[in-house]
Amino acid sequence: MKKLTKERIKAPFLAAVPMIIVLVFSVIAILVVTIISLAVGKDPDNISEWTDFLCMEFAMLAGAATAVALVNKRNKTRLRDFMKIKDFDIMVPIMLLLFGWSAGEICDHIGALVLSQFMTVEPNVTDLSHVTSILSAVICAPIFEELLFRFAGCELGKGAYSIPVICVANSIFFAAVHGYNIQGFGNVLVGAVCMAYVYCKTGNLLYTMLEHALHNALCIIDFEQFSLFGTPLYYEKNGFVFSGWWWLAINAVVLVVCLVYYFKVFRKKYVDDKFKVNRETGLPDTAIAAEEIAEDTVTA
Repeated sequence: MKKLTKERIKAPFLAAVPMIIVLVFSVIAILVVTIISLAVGKDPDNISEWTDFLCMEFAMLAGAATAVALVNKRNKTRLRDFMKIKDFDIMVPIMLLLFGWSAGEICDHIGALVLSQFMTVEPNVTDLSHVTSILSAVICAPIFEELLFRFAGCELGKGAYSIPVICVANSIFFAAVHGYNIQGFGNVLVGAVCMAYVYCKTGNLLYTMLEHALHNALCIIDFEQFSLFGTPLYYEKNGFVFSGWWWLAINAVVLVVCLVYYFKVFRKKYVDDKFKVNRETGLPDTAIAAEEIAEDTVTA
């Protein structure tokens, strides 16, 4: 068993920092909206959706800025070194999107088969019919949430635990913040682990930002209206969502294609010893790794 050092004790708390930041600024935003509504003589529940949207996104912006500043101070890590446009590989976010989506759908169905036998849940309700909801889901969330969870969440944990442990721990916090039922929690968790892993291995936050935006854009589509051979794409039981056999088959094929891409392309290109840990200090060498990446780019 590895020695329980001070860094290993601190790491779980540091991984929770982004979630705590989000909750704190969200509470502040709610208080601001309430005060504004009372000041103008309106019911807080009937406040303008744009006022609510601006307050909440300002809270997310403030939280993201705070988290980035914290990473910069602790790890000496510059955000710009992890947002690389040059040599951008479009296949990475596309395959990440397909893998996360198909794996999530299959896990959803398997989980529903088991859990629906002995429990009932409230169905997840996500309203993306308003302009503000779409802006929040497709533009704001991919930026702010990636800064908070993939960048800050992963960077703050490096130096104490392995990348798989960091990815899972960070993703649990990310899934919990969304407030979905147990099935939705599992779906978000699967996608978050995939995004955290890709971020840690590529060192490029733009990949997960783009994937996040594309994923949320797909969520705008009302898939429940689709059916094939009389079998609906989705159906419910005890609040759990099941997939039709043909939709499961499509996702299984997509998942296999993504796995082939991972082992044949992604793993050979990106899975290495990047983001090493300094064995003497126990701290992450992310800043050094980022400088090496920048130097390699300039040399190339």
